[in-house]
Amino acid sequence: MHIGIIHLLVNMYALASIGGALEPLVGRRQFIIAYVLCGLAGSLASLWWDQQRISAGASGAIFGMFGMFMTMVLLERQMSWTEKKGMVLNLLGVIVVNLLFGLKGGIDNAAHTGGLVLGIAYGAVLMLRSGRFFTQHYDLRGSIVTVALVLGGFVGLYLQVPTENAKYLTMLDRFGERETAAMAVMQEMEQNTSLINGGKYLEGLEQGIILWYESIQELMALQELPDLGEQQAKEVEILLSYTQLRKTSYTMMRDDIRDNRPWMHQEQQRVLWAIGTFVQDLNNLREGKHATSHGNLNEMPLPDALEEATGLDLETKPLIVLDGEVLEGIAPDDIEDHVDPNDIEAVSVLKGEEAVAMYGEKAQNGVILIVTKQQ
Repeated sequence: MHIGIIHLLVNMYALASIGGALEPLVGRRQFIIAYVLCGLAGSLASLWWDQQRISAGASGAIFGMFGMFMTMVLLERQMSWTEKKGMVLNLLGVIVVNLLFGLKGGIDNAAHTGGLVLGIAYGAVLMLRSGRFFTQHYDLRGSIVTVALVLGGFVGLYLQVPTENAKYLTMLDRFGERETAAMAVMQEMEQNTSLINGGKYLEGLEQGIILWYESIQELMALQELPDLGEQQAKEVEILLSYTQLRKTSYTMMRDDIRDNRPWMHQEQQRVLWAIGTFVQDLNNLREGKHATSHGNLNEMPLPDALEEATGLDLETKPLIVLDGEVLEGIAPDDIEDHVDPNDIEAVSVLKGEEAVAMYGEKAQNGVILIVTKQQ
């Protein structure tokens, strides 16, 4: 398999060039054995280096052929260095230039290197077996032993591939795909809030619940992996809590819409607030910061704490809703006159069309929803 016709043609040309010179020297059997082994070595090196890389082509095998030919020319005892010099430098130049070119994005240099190393080693083995002469005559038993040893080395290298990391990265990809699909209905609901109780979103919410459930099962399975890294394990823990809350939120929305009830009630606000804290914790973890808990607002003045928790500038006078009651016209510094920070259980925020749809034009600068413990 190759990525495009140009990729295929370039590799065909390279194979014809090196094969036309090497195959007559070592024979068809050894050429085929070496080509296959170098191709496998390249693929295995690529897998070991990056478990998510999608690559195609025969470059690893072809690099192996160049490395094999160069090594055999260097070790061959009949030719002088003067006779070898031109071929060796030419082959070395081709290898170096292509490896340097492979440093640019989109090229699998790990596969190139893996095939090259195996080709160099295999060429050295053939020279030792022949007494450092070019020949097409190699005994079958020696070839079987050589191949068996190489394949044994492949198994050992394969066992070193960090499969837990591969499973984790693959899970993140699937999680992202499911999250994007599940959040589509939420984005539509935010843009068309007035239609929420029409039932048109029930199907999307049902599908979202299924997607969140699938992610929960996969995250729980991922937690059982014994060699998961410390940071990865923490990310899985945060993602699991986030996903469980998303499923809870969607379930409540589905039930409320089905029963023709307003869906942005206090319990939903608590869940959305908790979701926001886990998103912030995940971002902090990935940025190397300590996880931040927004549940405790007593560490700073309440207005400052609300600004940090919601991302809204209180100077723009967002609407404050305390336990469902709208507090209009209060200054930022007066918020503590209406609520004791010790009594706050959860804080969430509404912005844009969602805020205006629920509270009218007075909410155009956003809404801060505060829920106290008594409620």
